[in-house]
Amino acid sequence: MVGLVRIQDLLKRKEEELFVGRGRELALLHGELAGDDDGWRLVHVHGPSGIGKSSLLRGLARDTGIAAVTLNGEDCRSPDQFVGQLHASLIRQGWPLPSDAAADAAALADRLNGAAGERQRLIILLDDFDASRSIWGWLREHWLPMLSVYFRVCTTGRDPLEEWQRSPGWAGLVRNLRLDPLHRHAVDRYMFARGIRDRESRDAIAHFAKGMPFALTLASDAVKQHGADALREGGMKRRLLHAVCGMLQNDVQDASEWRLLEAASVFWRFDQELMEDVSGQRLTDEAFRKFCGLPFVELSEAGGWRVADAAREWVRSDWRNRMPDAYDAYRRRAILVLQGRLAAAPADLQGRWAAELLYVHDPELLRNYGCPNLDERVWKAKVRGASVAELTSMAISPILLDETVHISCLRAIGEAEASSCSVLEVDDKPAACYAWVPLTPATRSLFELNPALRAYMTATPAQGNEVLLWTGCTLRHLDLSAFGLLLRGLFQELAGQSILLFVSFPYYADVFASLGFKRVVASDARCEDGGQLHAYRLDLRLSEPLSVQPPHTPTNSMTLQEAAALLKKALLNPHALESDPKLLRSLDQWEAIKRRMDSLESSLACAVRQAVSECLAKMGDGTEEERLQAQAIRLSYLQKIGTHEVVAARLCLSLSTYYRYLKKGFERVAHDLRRA
Repeated sequence: MVGLVRIQDLLKRKEEELFVGRGRELALLHGELAGDDDGWRLVHVHGPSGIGKSSLLRGLARDTGIAAVTLNGEDCRSPDQFVGQLHASLIRQGWPLPSDAAADAAALADRLNGAAGERQRLIILLDDFDASRSIWGWLREHWLPMLSVYFRVCTTGRDPLEEWQRSPGWAGLVRNLRLDPLHRHAVDRYMFARGIRDRESRDAIAHFAKGMPFALTLASDAVKQHGADALREGGMKRRLLHAVCGMLQNDVQDASEWRLLEAASVFWRFDQELMEDVSGQRLTDEAFRKFCGLPFVELSEAGGWRVADAAREWVRSDWRNRMPDAYDAYRRRAILVLQGRLAAAPADLQGRWAAELLYVHDPELLRNYGCPNLDERVWKAKVRGASVAELTSMAISPILLDETVHISCLRAIGEAEASSCSVLEVDDKPAACYAWVPLTPATRSLFELNPALRAYMTATPAQGNEVLLWTGCTLRHLDLSAFGLLLRGLFQELAGQSILLFVSFPYYADVFASLGFKRVVASDARCEDGGQLHAYRLDLRLSEPLSVQPPHTPTNSMTLQEAAALLKKALLNPHALESDPKLLRSLDQWEAIKRRMDSLESSLACAVRQAVSECLAKMGDGTEEERLQAQAIRLSYLQKIGTHEVVAARLCLSLSTYYRYLKKGFERVAHDLRRA
């Protein structure tokens, strides 16, 4: 029938319309799979769940112009399954193969090679290659080597095929292609194709999805049905977070690995030592390496590791929604540990730890506003010195002092402190500018000429290491990303100084107040247009940036074995505890015990018992060995059901194993309590 349009044609057209942002990857795949025979390579596309690997294969099958057959790894867990699935798929595409029964592997390879000259080329697309790991060796060593180079192979999976690259002869025959999140312009193209055109909705979707296609589809569906409010805090957003975290769990092996991911999501960057210090738990090197091998955990250019932006934000938000108390307790411990690192860091590293502390301190307002990867071009931007002419001519929107009061003396300040003015370049074009001006006698006298700054300059004495964050402007379409980057730079570059700023917009006032800036009410002023300017100061010269106290360090340290023996003694004879001065002094140094005494207004014995009980409860969620250690302590020292022989029999353990578990369990509890 002429002009017949089938439903599958509509579906194909819609899928093509919504397939955006992978032009570079498609061109690379086409070059690899349609290239010269001498350049034969297996191409493996890898990345976390939801990044769009399957969609890329479908796009490749549509656009490459070469015959392709697609298999799913779930259906190819044995050589016979693989051969059967491939045989059936080829018959459906018209290959001259016997249809009554599937050939064996060697016979199928021979028939394919015989037909290859007539049909030129075929691409075998194997999606979810991880699921067929059981036949990797067979494919690599037996079946694929039998094929003609006319046949090309493209696979997808979570991780790069390093095992294949290490296999003899395959080192140069495997090309790993990592899929990254979509750029913002591709995200906008997708949303326009979905009919989502208003800026507020597009910004909300982009902020939630962070370039991940699966999340982009979910968020767009929600906004289409419920409007932009669907992505604000509430039941719909919690359901979306639950869905994307469920997708991430496909790449996580077990519950303990997920708990590590939750803990790592609190940090901008982390290392094994930091995770142990904050959690109070020891991590084996093997467990940490395995965790860092997850597809959404990556090496940080600044050192350590980081969870990819999308996964970090989703996991962190989901954890905060589900377990707000546990999340907040961990975040507070993280702040204390980072404060300790900041206090101990040499001057040239203090900026880094101040920026890390800022991230963990984490006012929700700042997270929503200054997320670093809303536009990855900003994250890779360059900073250079700015000329006064540039600062006065840039067509950018002010975010601090409004233009009616600061442009008037900009030239004079630039000449007095030229090094204080900088420009942030994105794609080699100015995108933001800022000036962090040292308040010297010369600059203070110039600022006195400005009506908005006169009150502060005349009423306050000069201080050492004081700077004024005077101008701060961004291109409007990069406002969110650039402002967040400037804030982090503020803490990195100005560690050890007192920062003064004047804010005219209420929203920015909230942002800076949430970071620990204190109001300087006496220095407030009015702009020439009648608007109010609010003065704020944050003194990073103090030992307590962001209002955080350094962690307590006991003056009389003891070994882990001594601490474990101390706990045993306290639990064995709780009634005599108060009369043992040495024991009392030792336990009184443990902050975890002291806090429970203060909150419960109870005896030291009750505080010790509760603290130990809480540690045992946490161990009960761990490995089988940790659960047995906790039970051994609980039955013998808290419930006191009988002798050690009775407890060992109850737990079905030999006496030697029971004592070993008891020793390791008490050391674990002592370790956790001393770090809490």
